Amino acid sequence: MVLPSAQGMPGAKRAEVTFISSDRVRDVIHNFNADGFDRINVA
Repeated sequence: MVLPSAQGMPGAKRAEVTFISSDRVRDVIHNFNADGFDRINVA
């Protein structure tokens, strides 16, 4: 989710290609922007 975001892919499209809800995509990007890779939960 982070790489497509950095490449400028819109949030709705990131959710579509990763099969994850738009809310979850937004949370992951928000957490990454706040804390970097330490905050990404892959579980």
